[in-house]
Amino acid sequence: MALAGCLLLPFVEFRPNRIASGVPEGFAVAGLSGWLLVAAAALALISAFLPARSRGPALLGTGAATAILLLSALGSAAERLQEGAPVIARVSIGSGAWLAAIGAITVWFAGSRATGSVRVNRAVSVIALLAGLAVMLWGSVGELSLAKEYAVQSRRFWMLVRQHLVLSGAGLGAGMLIGVPLGVLASRSRVVRDFGLGVVSVIQTIPSMAMLGLLIAPLAALGLTAIGTTPAVIALALYALLPIMRNTFVGLAGVDPATIDAGRGMGMGRLQLLFRVEVPLALPLVIEGVRAAAVLVIGIAAVTAFIGAGGLGILVFQGWGQQADDLTLLGAVPMVVLAVFADAAMRMLRRLAVSPGIEEGGLS
Repeated sequence: MALAGCLLLPFVEFRPNRIASGVPEGFAVAGLSGWLLVAAAALALISAFLPARSRGPALLGTGAATAILLLSALGSAAERLQEGAPVIARVSIGSGAWLAAIGAITVWFAGSRATGSVRVNRAVSVIALLAGLAVMLWGSVGELSLAKEYAVQSRRFWMLVRQHLVLSGAGLGAGMLIGVPLGVLASRSRVVRDFGLGVVSVIQTIPSMAMLGLLIAPLAALGLTAIGTTPAVIALALYALLPIMRNTFVGLAGVDPATIDAGRGMGMGRLQLLFRVEVPLALPLVIEGVRAAAVLVIGIAAVTAFIGAGGLGILVFQGWGQQADDLTLLGAVPMVVLAVFADAAMRMLRRLAVSPGIEEGGLS
Protein backbone atom coordinates (compact mmCIF):
# COMPACT_ATOMS: atom_id res chain seq x y z
CA MET A 1 0.00 0.00 0.00
CA ALA A 2 2.77 2.41 0.93
CA LEU A 3 4.73 1.53 -2.21
CA ALA A 4 1.66 1.98 -4.41
CA GLY A 5 1.02 5.37 -2.88
CA CYS A 6 4.57 6.54 -3.49
CA LEU A 7 5.05 5.08 -6.97
CA LEU A 8 1.63 5.35 -8.60
CA LEU A 9 -0.16 8.34 -7.09
CA PRO A 10 0.63 12.06 -6.62
CA PHE A 11 2.84 12.52 -3.57
CA VAL A 12 2.17 16.25 -3.17
CA GLU A 13 0.30 18.95 -5.09
CA PHE A 14 1.69 22.40 -5.78
CA ARG A 15 -1.00 25.10 -5.71
CA PRO A 16 -0.59 28.75 -6.74
CA ASN A 17 -2.86 29.64 -3.80
CA ARG A 18 -4.91 27.86 -1.10
CA ILE A 19 -8.05 27.32 -3.23
CA ALA A 20 -6.66 26.77 -6.73
CA SER A 21 -6.29 23.34 -8.29
CA GLY A 22 -2.89 21.77 -7.72
CA VAL A 23 -0.22 20.37 -10.02
CA PRO A 24 0.60 16.78 -8.92
CA GLU A 25 4.21 15.90 -8.15
CA GLY A 26 5.75 12.47 -7.53
CA PHE A 27 7.84 11.33 -4.59
CA ALA A 28 11.07 12.15 -6.47
CA VAL A 29 10.48 15.86 -5.87
CA ALA A 30 11.46 15.21 -2.24
CA GLY A 31 14.97 14.23 -3.31
CA LEU A 32 16.93 11.86 -1.08
CA SER A 33 14.14 11.70 1.52
CA GLY A 34 11.71 10.47 -1.13
CA TRP A 35 14.01 7.67 -2.25
CA LEU A 36 14.71 6.65 1.35
CA LEU A 37 10.95 6.49 1.91
CA VAL A 38 10.50 4.13 -1.04
CA ALA A 39 13.42 2.02 0.19
CA ALA A 40 11.88 1.75 3.67
CA ALA A 41 8.52 0.71 2.21
CA ALA A 42 10.26 -1.90 0.04
CA LEU A 43 12.08 -3.28 3.10
CA ALA A 44 8.74 -3.48 4.91
CA LEU A 45 7.37 -5.57 2.04
CA ILE A 46 10.39 -7.87 2.17
CA SER A 47 10.03 -8.15 5.95
CA ALA A 48 6.57 -9.66 5.51
CA PHE A 49 8.17 -12.79 4.00
CA LEU A 50 10.81 -13.33 6.69
CA PRO A 51 10.62 -16.26 9.14
CA ALA A 52 8.10 -15.84 11.94
CA ARG A 53 10.76 -15.22 14.62
CA SER A 54 12.25 -12.18 12.89
CA ARG A 55 9.18 -11.01 10.99
CA GLY A 56 7.62 -9.06 13.87
CA PRO A 57 10.65 -6.91 14.81
CA ALA A 58 11.42 -6.29 11.12
CA LEU A 59 7.88 -5.12 10.37
CA LEU A 60 7.82 -2.98 13.51
CA GLY A 61 11.09 -1.26 12.61
CA THR A 62 10.38 -0.75 8.91
CA GLY A 63 6.84 0.46 9.60
CA ALA A 64 8.09 3.07 12.06
CA ALA A 65 10.91 4.08 9.69
CA THR A 66 8.46 4.46 6.80
CA ALA A 67 6.23 6.74 8.88
CA ILE A 68 9.15 8.95 9.97
CA LEU A 69 10.64 9.14 6.48
CA LEU A 70 7.22 10.04 5.10
CA LEU A 71 7.16 13.14 7.31
CA SER A 72 10.69 14.02 6.26
CA ALA A 73 9.89 13.52 2.56
CA LEU A 74 6.79 15.69 2.74
CA GLY A 75 8.78 18.48 4.37
CA SER A 76 11.55 18.21 1.79
CA ALA A 77 9.05 18.26 -1.08
CA ALA A 78 7.31 21.33 0.33
CA GLU A 79 10.61 23.15 0.86
CA ARG A 80 11.82 22.44 -2.67
CA LEU A 81 8.58 23.44 -4.36
CA GLN A 82 8.30 26.64 -2.30
CA GLU A 83 11.70 27.91 -3.41
CA GLY A 84 11.16 30.99 -5.53
CA ALA A 85 7.37 30.60 -5.40
CA PRO A 86 4.98 33.40 -4.33
CA VAL A 87 4.12 33.69 -0.66
CA ILE A 88 0.52 32.60 -1.29
CA ALA A 89 1.63 29.35 -2.98
CA ARG A 90 0.77 26.14 -1.17
CA VAL A 91 2.03 22.55 -1.18
CA SER A 92 -0.70 20.09 -0.22
CA ILE A 93 -0.34 16.45 0.77
CA GLY A 94 -1.24 14.24 -2.18
CA SER A 95 -3.33 11.08 -2.25
CA GLY A 96 -0.18 8.97 -2.58
CA ALA A 97 1.25 10.32 0.67
CA TRP A 98 -2.01 9.64 2.51
CA LEU A 99 -2.03 6.08 1.20
CA ALA A 100 1.62 5.70 2.20
CA ALA A 101 0.74 6.88 5.72
CA ILE A 102 -2.02 4.28 6.01
CA GLY A 103 0.37 1.60 4.76
CA ALA A 104 3.12 2.60 7.19
CA ILE A 105 0.75 2.60 10.18
CA THR A 106 -0.68 -0.77 9.11
CA VAL A 107 2.81 -2.29 8.94
CA TRP A 108 3.72 -0.71 12.28
CA PHE A 109 0.70 -2.20 14.07
CA ALA A 110 1.14 -5.56 12.34
CA GLY A 111 4.72 -5.63 13.57
CA SER A 112 3.73 -4.70 17.12
CA ARG A 113 1.22 -7.56 17.22
CA ALA A 114 3.63 -10.07 15.68
CA THR A 115 6.47 -9.11 18.02
CA GLY A 116 4.53 -9.94 21.15
CA SER A 117 7.01 -8.09 23.39
CA VAL A 118 5.57 -5.14 25.27
CA ARG A 119 9.03 -3.73 26.04
CA VAL A 120 10.16 -3.83 22.41
CA ASN A 121 6.91 -2.29 21.22
CA ARG A 122 7.12 0.52 23.74
CA ALA A 123 10.79 1.20 23.01
CA VAL A 124 10.27 1.37 19.24
CA SER A 125 7.12 3.47 19.65
CA VAL A 126 8.84 5.97 21.94
CA ILE A 127 11.85 6.26 19.63
CA ALA A 128 9.60 6.67 16.59
CA LEU A 129 7.45 9.30 18.27
CA LEU A 130 10.50 11.28 19.41
CA ALA A 131 12.00 11.06 15.91
CA GLY A 132 8.68 12.15 14.40
CA LEU A 133 8.50 15.14 16.75
CA ALA A 134 12.08 16.07 15.86
CA VAL A 135 11.25 15.99 12.14
CA MET A 136 8.17 18.15 12.74
CA LEU A 137 10.03 20.67 14.91
CA TRP A 138 13.30 20.97 13.01
CA GLY A 139 12.33 19.73 9.56
CA SER A 140 10.42 21.51 6.83
CA VAL A 141 6.97 20.10 7.63
CA GLY A 142 5.87 23.64 8.48
CA GLU A 143 6.07 24.49 4.76
CA LEU A 144 3.09 22.24 4.00
CA SER A 145 -0.24 23.94 3.38
CA LEU A 146 -1.87 22.01 6.23
CA ALA A 147 0.72 23.40 8.67
CA LYS A 148 0.17 26.92 7.35
CA GLU A 149 -3.58 26.60 7.82
CA TYR A 150 -2.91 25.51 11.40
CA ALA A 151 -0.62 28.51 11.97
CA VAL A 152 -3.45 30.82 10.94
CA GLN A 153 -6.11 28.98 12.95
CA SER A 154 -3.98 27.88 15.94
CA ARG A 155 -5.83 29.68 18.75
CA ARG A 156 -9.25 28.94 17.31
CA PHE A 157 -8.20 25.37 16.51
CA TRP A 158 -7.59 24.37 20.13
CA MET A 159 -10.81 26.04 21.23
CA LEU A 160 -12.70 23.96 18.66
CA VAL A 161 -10.89 20.80 19.81
CA ARG A 162 -12.03 21.48 23.38
CA GLN A 163 -15.59 22.07 22.19
CA HIS A 164 -15.52 18.82 20.23
CA LEU A 165 -14.27 16.89 23.24
CA VAL A 166 -16.92 18.43 25.52
CA LEU A 167 -19.72 17.66 23.06
CA SER A 168 -18.54 14.09 22.47
CA GLY A 169 -17.90 13.46 26.18
CA ALA A 170 -21.26 14.87 27.25
CA GLY A 171 -23.13 12.88 24.60
CA LEU A 172 -21.26 9.68 25.48
CA GLY A 173 -21.78 10.21 29.21
CA ALA A 174 -25.51 10.78 28.78
CA GLY A 175 -25.70 7.73 26.53
CA MET A 176 -24.02 5.61 29.22
CA LEU A 177 -26.30 6.92 31.98
CA ILE A 178 -29.34 5.90 29.93
CA GLY A 179 -28.04 2.96 27.89
CA VAL A 180 -26.50 0.84 30.65
CA PRO A 181 -29.62 0.82 32.87
CA LEU A 182 -31.77 0.11 29.80
CA GLY A 183 -29.50 -2.81 28.94
CA VAL A 184 -29.87 -4.16 32.47
CA LEU A 185 -33.67 -3.82 32.28
CA ALA A 186 -33.66 -5.48 28.85
CA SER A 187 -31.91 -8.50 30.35
CA ARG A 188 -34.70 -8.71 32.95
CA SER A 189 -37.78 -7.84 30.90
CA ARG A 190 -38.79 -9.07 27.46
CA VAL A 191 -41.01 -6.01 26.96
CA VAL A 192 -38.11 -3.62 27.57
CA ARG A 193 -35.87 -5.78 25.38
CA ASP A 194 -38.20 -5.87 22.39
CA PHE A 195 -39.45 -2.29 22.63
CA GLY A 196 -36.25 -0.61 23.81
CA LEU A 197 -33.87 -2.27 21.38
CA GLY A 198 -36.35 -1.68 18.57
CA VAL A 199 -36.60 2.03 19.33
CA VAL A 200 -32.84 2.62 19.63
CA SER A 201 -32.27 0.62 16.45
CA VAL A 202 -34.66 2.92 14.59
CA ILE A 203 -32.91 5.98 16.07
CA GLN A 204 -29.61 4.70 14.70
CA THR A 205 -31.02 4.69 11.15
CA ILE A 206 -32.04 8.38 11.23
CA PRO A 207 -29.53 10.62 9.41
CA SER A 208 -27.78 13.07 11.72
CA MET A 209 -29.12 16.20 10.01
CA ALA A 210 -32.65 14.79 10.14
CA MET A 211 -32.20 13.99 13.82
CA LEU A 212 -31.26 17.58 14.60
CA GLY A 213 -34.33 18.75 12.69
CA LEU A 214 -36.65 16.31 14.45
CA LEU A 215 -35.50 17.60 17.84
CA ILE A 216 -36.76 21.13 17.13
CA ALA A 217 -40.43 20.46 17.93
CA PRO A 218 -40.00 18.53 21.22
CA LEU A 219 -37.36 20.94 22.48
CA ALA A 220 -39.58 23.92 21.63
CA ALA A 221 -42.48 22.26 23.48
CA LEU A 222 -40.25 22.00 26.55
CA GLY A 223 -39.19 25.62 26.23
CA LEU A 224 -35.64 24.75 25.22
CA THR A 225 -33.66 26.13 22.32
CA ALA A 226 -33.09 23.97 19.27
CA ILE A 227 -29.79 25.72 18.55
CA GLY A 228 -26.50 25.16 20.31
CA THR A 229 -25.12 22.64 22.76
CA THR A 230 -28.35 21.20 24.21
CA PRO A 231 -29.78 19.62 21.05
CA ALA A 232 -26.28 18.51 20.01
CA VAL A 233 -25.71 16.59 23.26
CA ILE A 234 -29.20 15.05 23.09
CA ALA A 235 -28.63 13.88 19.52
CA LEU A 236 -25.22 12.40 20.34
CA ALA A 237 -26.65 10.62 23.39
CA LEU A 238 -29.41 9.10 21.25
CA TYR A 239 -26.86 7.79 18.75
CA ALA A 240 -24.75 6.33 21.57
CA LEU A 241 -27.67 4.34 22.99
CA LEU A 242 -27.72 1.39 20.59
CA PRO A 243 -24.15 0.05 21.01
CA ILE A 244 -24.18 0.66 24.76
CA MET A 245 -27.63 -0.80 25.45
CA ARG A 246 -27.20 -3.75 23.08
CA ASN A 247 -23.77 -4.74 24.42
CA THR A 248 -24.94 -4.42 28.01
CA PHE A 249 -27.90 -6.69 27.29
CA VAL A 250 -25.81 -9.22 25.35
CA GLY A 251 -23.14 -9.27 28.06
CA LEU A 252 -25.63 -9.88 30.85
CA ALA A 253 -27.62 -12.41 28.83
CA GLY A 254 -24.42 -14.35 28.12
CA VAL A 255 -23.59 -14.97 31.78
CA ASP A 256 -23.65 -18.68 32.54
CA PRO A 257 -26.82 -19.55 34.53
CA ALA A 258 -24.76 -21.97 36.60
CA THR A 259 -22.65 -19.05 37.83
CA ILE A 260 -25.78 -17.18 38.88
CA ASP A 261 -27.10 -20.28 40.65
CA ALA A 262 -23.81 -20.57 42.49
CA GLY A 263 -24.19 -16.97 43.65
CA ARG A 264 -27.69 -17.64 44.84
CA GLY A 265 -26.42 -20.69 46.71
CA MET A 266 -24.00 -18.41 48.55
CA GLY A 267 -26.92 -16.31 49.74
CA MET A 268 -26.61 -13.35 47.37
CA GLY A 269 -29.61 -11.16 46.65
CA ARG A 270 -30.57 -9.70 43.26
CA LEU A 271 -28.44 -6.58 43.58
CA GLN A 272 -25.48 -8.55 44.90
CA LEU A 273 -25.76 -10.98 41.99
CA LEU A 274 -25.93 -8.08 39.55
CA PHE A 275 -22.96 -6.10 40.84
CA ARG A 276 -20.73 -8.91 42.11
CA VAL A 277 -21.37 -11.62 39.52
CA GLU A 278 -23.15 -10.47 36.36
CA VAL A 279 -21.60 -7.02 35.86
CA PRO A 280 -17.96 -8.21 36.21
CA LEU A 281 -18.62 -11.01 33.71
CA ALA A 282 -20.46 -8.71 31.29
CA LEU A 283 -17.97 -5.83 31.66
CA PRO A 284 -15.85 -6.68 28.57
CA LEU A 285 -18.86 -6.38 26.27
CA VAL A 286 -20.13 -3.27 28.04
CA ILE A 287 -16.77 -1.55 27.54
CA GLU A 288 -16.77 -2.63 23.88
CA GLY A 289 -20.17 -0.98 23.48
CA VAL A 290 -18.89 2.23 25.04
CA ARG A 291 -15.84 2.09 22.77
CA ALA A 292 -18.01 1.79 19.66
CA ALA A 293 -20.24 4.61 20.89
CA ALA A 294 -17.25 6.87 21.61
CA VAL A 295 -15.88 6.51 18.08
CA LEU A 296 -19.38 7.06 16.68
CA VAL A 297 -20.16 10.27 18.57
CA ILE A 298 -16.77 11.81 17.80
CA GLY A 299 -17.60 11.56 14.10
CA ILE A 300 -21.24 12.65 14.36
CA ALA A 301 -20.29 15.62 16.55
CA ALA A 302 -18.92 17.31 13.43
CA VAL A 303 -22.44 17.71 12.04
CA THR A 304 -23.61 19.63 15.11
CA ALA A 305 -21.59 22.60 13.85
CA PHE A 306 -24.60 23.34 11.63
CA ILE A 307 -26.69 24.23 14.70
CA GLY A 308 -24.03 26.37 16.35
CA ALA A 309 -22.70 23.77 18.78
CA GLY A 310 -19.09 24.37 17.70
CA GLY A 311 -16.45 21.70 17.37
CA LEU A 312 -14.08 20.71 14.58
CA GLY A 313 -16.95 20.44 12.13
CA ILE A 314 -16.76 24.23 11.77
CA LEU A 315 -13.36 23.92 10.08
CA VAL A 316 -14.59 21.09 7.86
CA PHE A 317 -17.62 22.98 6.59
CA GLN A 318 -15.75 26.26 6.24
CA GLY A 319 -13.14 24.47 4.16
CA TRP A 320 -15.84 23.04 1.93
CA GLY A 321 -17.47 26.45 1.57
CA GLN A 322 -14.18 28.13 0.68
CA GLN A 323 -13.01 25.20 -1.48
CA ALA A 324 -9.90 25.11 0.72
CA ASP A 325 -9.04 21.42 0.99
CA ASP A 326 -6.36 21.87 3.63
CA LEU A 327 -8.71 23.81 5.90
CA THR A 328 -11.14 20.89 5.61
CA LEU A 329 -8.34 18.49 6.52
CA LEU A 330 -7.41 20.66 9.51
CA GLY A 331 -10.80 19.78 10.95
CA ALA A 332 -11.08 16.21 9.67
CA VAL A 333 -7.64 14.82 10.59
CA PRO A 334 -7.90 15.74 14.32
CA MET A 335 -11.27 13.98 14.46
CA VAL A 336 -9.62 10.83 13.14
CA VAL A 337 -6.86 11.20 15.74
CA LEU A 338 -9.41 11.71 18.53
CA ALA A 339 -11.32 8.62 17.42
CA VAL A 340 -8.12 6.55 17.38
CA PHE A 341 -7.13 7.78 20.84
CA ALA A 342 -10.63 7.10 22.17
CA ASP A 343 -10.50 3.58 20.76
CA ALA A 344 -7.05 2.97 22.29
CA ALA A 345 -8.13 4.43 25.65
CA MET A 346 -11.16 2.15 25.86
CA ARG A 347 -9.06 -0.89 24.95
CA MET A 348 -6.62 0.05 27.71
CA LEU A 349 -9.51 0.51 30.15
CA ARG A 350 -10.74 -2.95 29.24
CA ARG A 351 -7.33 -4.46 29.99
CA LEU A 352 -7.17 -2.66 33.34
CA ALA A 353 -10.76 -3.22 34.45
CA VAL A 354 -11.42 -6.77 33.28
CA SER A 355 -9.97 -9.74 35.12
CA PRO A 356 -7.57 -11.79 33.00
CA GLY A 357 -9.50 -14.89 34.00
CA ILE A 358 -12.68 -13.51 32.45
CA GLU A 359 -10.86 -12.65 29.20
CA GLU A 360 -9.26 -16.06 29.02
CA GLY A 361 -12.57 -17.72 29.74
CA GLY A 362 -13.95 -16.41 26.48
CA LEU A 363 -16.88 -14.60 28.08
CA SER A 364 -15.92 -11.38 26.31
